[in-house]
Amino acid sequence: MSEVNRSQLTTLTEELRRLNKEAEKMYVETVRADENYEPDFYGVVKPFAENVDRVRSEWLPLAKNFVQNEKPMHLHPSQLQQTEENLEIVAIKTFYKETGRKRQMETYKSVEYVLKQLIDALQQ
Repeated sequence: MSEVNRSQLTTLTEELRRLNKEAEKMYVETVRADENYEPDFYGVVKPFAENVDRVRSEWLPLAKNFVQNEKPMHLHPSQLQQTEENLEIVAIKTFYKETGRKRQMETYKSVEYVLKQLIDALQQ
């Protein structure tokens, strides 16, 4: 993988980590904590989901390419695909009270774990 692609993958992965943390913070501190919270679909949900979608659509091909070519020890293409799907869940379900807390918190952790593994592999 070229240094340019490696650098771009690192940047995109860090951006996804930041968005995942932002979503988790929003879910815990606003959605679950404020009993009067109502999601603002056009003002908040849609722009956030579109941003996550844009980043993850650039990220996935680069991440798959890296994992297939470099074969890092604890990462597999199926994990990347699952993480991409989990990011979609994060981008939408974060903003709704009906989203089960336990499952949502596990989704954040799962996304963070895979993205952190990818960052670690990129730095080696």
